[in-house]
Amino acid sequence: MKISAYQMFWLVSISSLVELSYLPTHLAAAQSRQDCWISILLGGGFMLAVTWIMLKVCMQNKDKTLVGFIKDLLGTVIGKIVVVVYFLLWFMHMSIILKGLVEFQNLVMLHQTPMIVILLGVMFLVTYAVLKGGITAVSRCAEIIGPIFLFMLFIQLILNPQDMDIKRILPIYADTGWLSIVKGAFHSYNYMIDPSIILMLFFFAENKRNASRTILWGTTIALLWGVLSTLVLLFVTGPNLAMQLVFPIYSLTKFVSILNFIQNIDAFFIPLWLLGAFIKLSVCLFILSYGLSEWTGIKNWKLVAFLTTLIWLGYAVYCISDSRTSDMPNNLFLVSLFYPFLYLAVPLILWIAGSIRQRLKTPIAD
Repeated sequence: MKISAYQMFWLVSISSLVELSYLPTHLAAAQSRQDCWISILLGGGFMLAVTWIMLKVCMQNKDKTLVGFIKDLLGTVIGKIVVVVYFLLWFMHMSIILKGLVEFQNLVMLHQTPMIVILLGVMFLVTYAVLKGGITAVSRCAEIIGPIFLFMLFIQLILNPQDMDIKRILPIYADTGWLSIVKGAFHSYNYMIDPSIILMLFFFAENKRNASRTILWGTTIALLWGVLSTLVLLFVTGPNLAMQLVFPIYSLTKFVSILNFIQNIDAFFIPLWLLGAFIKLSVCLFILSYGLSEWTGIKNWKLVAFLTTLIWLGYAVYCISDSRTSDMPNNLFLVSLFYPFLYLAVPLILWIAGSIRQRLKTPIAD
């Protein structure tokens, strides 16, 4: 299975856009109100730097996945433990996106449909795509869906000119201060972009150098859209309403009305967002299954994917029925320890260890 640089661009950008359109704006607005766009910019800039560090690690270990090179750099025991933590991260993100997707469909489309029915339908589609064609099938879907999805997300930002009021983001900084802005970035950056997926995906890239550039471009474009969409949302709704919206970007499409003719563009947004979420879930299921296959030594990764889906189904049903999981994004342990450890500490350690190892292997010239 190989992924072209173009396909890698769409896998990364769609995955980031889906995450950015769901939780970050709500989390940032709760802390920094009208300055939440600055929080998104700071958090996104941090995740872009983390992406660059992870790409450095991947370029040092081109011929191995995360499971392979982390054991070489940290040792078998520590390496296997750290990989398990990354597995938990991907599983948790899968569950959060899935729960949001099911609730979104139940809210805007299928009001009377039991959530378990929607859940089974989504999981069947994701599992079928992964088992049938692996990352190759998912990447081909991404390169078809991606351009339409990206165009729709950007074009909707300019369709509310009559409702926009720049005064809704004023005053800048004065009412919140840097502490609230940083807190907004700290709470939201974890759910903006997930650069950890490239630690597994990079192994499948055909041209590693081109893939590294397209990954950075995909991340940058998603970050740019995240900042612009947050600004537009504030221009239209103001900070008080923005912090209460569960699906802020979808809500933005409901305000579009140009000459009472161009309306209800959410009919276009909904299926595209669902397709984007399908790509994100499929990528996470594939890298989790492939990584578990390597970690356990089971050669048939499709069998692992099927078993993982069964566990995922059980946990997803629990998430939907248990209201306590709805506060997971604000969990103090996750925000202050879990995410910084995986997004900053581990990549830095791997980069430093890889650099030292390369220097030791390089022969000293006479």
